[in-house]
Amino acid sequence: MPFDLWGANATPQIVLPQRPLIGYFLLALYLLAFGALLVNHRADWRQLRGGRRWLWTLLLALASLLLSQTFTFSFATRAPFALSDTLQSATATGTPFGLIPILLAAITLNPTAALLVGFFSGLGRALWQTHQVLTPFHFAFAGIFLSWTCRQPYTGRFYAWLRRPLVSGPLTLLLTALLIAPATFAYIAPNTTSLSAFDLALSTAWTYLPPLLLEAILSSLAVTLLLVGLPRLLPPPAPSRPSPQSRSLRWRLLGNFFLFALILIFLLLIVVYNVAVLVSQRLVLNQMAYNAQTVSSTIPDFLAQRQNLLVQYSQEPDWLTADAATQTQTLRQLFRSGPLYRRVILADSQATVRAAYPNDATNPLLTSLERAAVAEAISTRAFLTSAAQVTAVDGYTISFIVPVPGSDGQPQAALIGRAPETSLMTLIAGLQGTRGEGIGFLVDSAGQIIAHPRAENLLTIWKAPISGPRPVNDTAAAFTYEGRAAQTNARELVVYVTGQDHPWTVVTAVPYEVVLGLALTISAPMASVLLLAAALFAINLIYLSRSITQPLGKLGQAAGDIAAGNLDTSVTVKGEDEIGQLGRAFEQMQRSLQKRLDELSLLLGVSQDVAAHIDIRAGMPALLQGAIRGTGAAGVRIVVLNPNHPHPLTFGEGPAAADMAAYDRQLMSLTRQHGEQRFSSAAEIQAALTLPTDQPPPPGGPLRGPLGGLIAIPIRGGSRFQGVLVLGYRQPRQFAESELNLLHTLAGLAAVQVINGFLFASAEGGRRRLAAVLASTSDAVIVTDQTERVLLVNPAMERAFALPVANTINQPVRRVIQLPRLRELLTEPIDRSRQMEIETESGNTWYANAATIISNSGQVMGRVVVLHDITTLKEVDRLKSEFVQTVSHDLRSPLTFMQGYATMLPMVGDLNEQQQVYATKIKAGIEQMTVLVNNLLDLGRIEAGVDLVLSDVDVEQLIQAIVRDYETPAAEAGLNYVVEIPAKLPPLHGDAGLIRQALSNLVGNTIKYAPQSGAVVIRAAQVGEEVIVSVRDRGPGISRQDQAHLFEKFFRIKERRTERVKGSGLGLAIVHSIAERHGGRVWCESTLGEGSTFFLALPVRLASVA
Repeated sequence: MPFDLWGANATPQIVLPQRPLIGYFLLALYLLAFGALLVNHRADWRQLRGGRRWLWTLLLALASLLLSQTFTFSFATRAPFALSDTLQSATATGTPFGLIPILLAAITLNPTAALLVGFFSGLGRALWQTHQVLTPFHFAFAGIFLSWTCRQPYTGRFYAWLRRPLVSGPLTLLLTALLIAPATFAYIAPNTTSLSAFDLALSTAWTYLPPLLLEAILSSLAVTLLLVGLPRLLPPPAPSRPSPQSRSLRWRLLGNFFLFALILIFLLLIVVYNVAVLVSQRLVLNQMAYNAQTVSSTIPDFLAQRQNLLVQYSQEPDWLTADAATQTQTLRQLFRSGPLYRRVILADSQATVRAAYPNDATNPLLTSLERAAVAEAISTRAFLTSAAQVTAVDGYTISFIVPVPGSDGQPQAALIGRAPETSLMTLIAGLQGTRGEGIGFLVDSAGQIIAHPRAENLLTIWKAPISGPRPVNDTAAAFTYEGRAAQTNARELVVYVTGQDHPWTVVTAVPYEVVLGLALTISAPMASVLLLAAALFAINLIYLSRSITQPLGKLGQAAGDIAAGNLDTSVTVKGEDEIGQLGRAFEQMQRSLQKRLDELSLLLGVSQDVAAHIDIRAGMPALLQGAIRGTGAAGVRIVVLNPNHPHPLTFGEGPAAADMAAYDRQLMSLTRQHGEQRFSSAAEIQAALTLPTDQPPPPGGPLRGPLGGLIAIPIRGGSRFQGVLVLGYRQPRQFAESELNLLHTLAGLAAVQVINGFLFASAEGGRRRLAAVLASTSDAVIVTDQTERVLLVNPAMERAFALPVANTINQPVRRVIQLPRLRELLTEPIDRSRQMEIETESGNTWYANAATIISNSGQVMGRVVVLHDITTLKEVDRLKSEFVQTVSHDLRSPLTFMQGYATMLPMVGDLNEQQQVYATKIKAGIEQMTVLVNNLLDLGRIEAGVDLVLSDVDVEQLIQAIVRDYETPAAEAGLNYVVEIPAKLPPLHGDAGLIRQALSNLVGNTIKYAPQSGAVVIRAAQVGEEVIVSVRDRGPGISRQDQAHLFEKFFRIKERRTERVKGSGLGLAIVHSIAERHGGRVWCESTLGEGSTFFLALPVRLASVA
């Protein structure tokens, strides 16, 4: 496989086809197809004009032109072939990367770009390799085919593989190789017969197949790797849609058949044709071998006849002593003995002509071959035949030389007989016209052609190829090989037989078109039968597919009509096969669906009536009427247990309902104990049910007509028996499964009606009680839903906040609630509950408690807020605070004096042990009173709204300072502090002293109330716009009841474990007041036995300071 770095070495040229009819027809067809593709994809032009697509198209076109000549490799054909009189090409070339630009244009641009890039790639190959005007169109069509295969959006594994370059690339160039055959046919020399040209075109296309496939594989692999590395080159995937075959069963059947039939017929035709070619070739070769052997067997007689006549006359005794006239007379007798020679000559040992006949003027001269043969014959006494020669007098001849002995018996001269070519032509006449086209000729031992039907081939050299010849058969001495005709370069079969008893070789040649013609003659009938059978089967398949798909199409259309709600569509499908069975099943399904739809419509109407009437007495008649319409019963009864009365509730409908009342008690008892009861005949009813003797006859006298069928279905709410549904029929009844399903559904609806009625009654009673409670309570209550709309306000709320019920219910909270804090409480997110105090414009203070309403499934349903008027309590608290502040202020000076004098007691004199105890207790009491007074004063100052001393507070430093202050007493109490503060915690903007006091109270409480509990974790973190500090201990925990009062003044947990702890109950109240003063909040989470966590949340920035 020759390899060149650059393939454009020859002069670029393109020639027109040599066979005008087929050549110009193909050119016109290609131009028409090319133009049609451009017009059909004219939308691609607008796409190319936008952005850089035109530039990419031009660059890829230039790259395709260059790559078509880069690293070219070639495959030699089996033998040189002539494309035209002016072009001789014996190679099929390819390039490893020539398809890359076409693939990139097909995948990344659009079909028009791929068409143009492919055209330029083919133009390069046409200018320097094929020189054919049709080549650019081959690769242009390959480009647009690649664009379709790589960009087609069809679903399915086949189409997914087809989108891969490694599949579509080789497939495309395989189809391109098929286009090479007709193009080559158009460029074969006109003097070549059609069959030979056809054979040459196929062999050329076959030769181009390997390089094209190798080029496609290498280029597709390169593009695949490029797209894996640069996935952004891939265009956005188009929406997938079903392929044409998947949308139609008929086209799927026909498409699969025609594809399979096409492949099968193609393979069968190839097999049949090749078998016919082999058979034809064997027949032709055998005939050629027979003819050549026949001619070869006559050559010895031909030579012997001519040599024997010369030998006979060479024995004349006076050849050398007679005069010239006598010699000439003898030669004349020899010449006239038979028409074997054109001239006979007597030559002496010096190769000098002594006599000749006919002797036209002067004695003819011997040729060099004759002189050499004379000398050899005289010296060796051999009978020789010279090589073919051309003489000046006799033209083309073959000379036979016989030595003439002298008087001593030694050869002194030689007789020469020149045989003309006409005698040789009679010898090879049997070789001419083998199968109407063959020719034959003779070759001497030197390889010269000595007899040939074409004079221009005489004396030319013929030699059999060294490799390639093979025996014609196992018994013949004939050999054959495949050659090329000199004039047309078409294939031909050559058979030659080398003589075993003579020096000549008989050669016969037959054009390969004879074999092809004979093969066509043999295979045509079989191919015709095959094609006819395929055509008949195709017609039958089309009819068969229509008989299958047409009924299925009707059924599909009818199914669509049914899906659209048109149940009156009728489809008639005849036949006893599967399609007919399907049609009958469809009709049965349609009737069943109509019936089921009627039942569903009935159930829908009944369920709507049941849903529309909460009252059981209003909803039951619609259910009973539905049961009669759906089943055709003569009477329907429903008997329901009454939880408020010993007698059940009964409902009836239909002419037989009153008669069936006699069976109510028995049927209720039976269904309650044994479940559903069915009676298909009057005999079964009479055997199972009897009328009580003490029961009065039904209204109107005894039963007006016997019941032929009866069914009783229990009505259950969950697992609880609620009553019975009874249907009676005048005729015997066999209950079908569909009817039972309908009745069970009606029984279920009846159960729903019963349960709803009872629940409605219960809910209505509860509602009335709740309304009475809400109306009588003095606390204001407002309820909202999950969309923050008002659901309920009680009269107290309506009066206190001026919210008329008519203008409030179902209105957004933000529209009807004017108080900001109440609106905040109703709308801002909360966990479970939240409390706050709300002041109205009238000066009243309300304590609001908000709680989230959560369903059993955990879904938030809304919020309820209860507001209690604490105006009086706030006033009392204010008076108390003033009193406490006044008392605390007045106590502070006496306490200071008392503490000073108590401290000075030891200075007066020594105190005994009892006095020392009393003094210690006095000082401890004074200190406790001092702490209490200080706390009261601090709390009063905070509640009084003294201005805050604002600054940026570093939370981490503040916590670390507090931990250092309490580290020693904490260690004595068996505690150790663990501080967890993230980096970059923002500082707080607030009163550093108050914040420190709040945190100190929380940390100090752990020593008082959680000693010996191990680690106390202090955390700080930013959550939204707040910094939350938490203090968690592992102490005994706080009960839920006590958690509600932790932040109230003077509250102490009354437990044995806290009795030893001294305190005033003001520490957490101070923390709560500090948090509120900063706009923050404080809360506690605690579990008994697990410990407590106190949270202090302060805003990073104060909005305002009151």
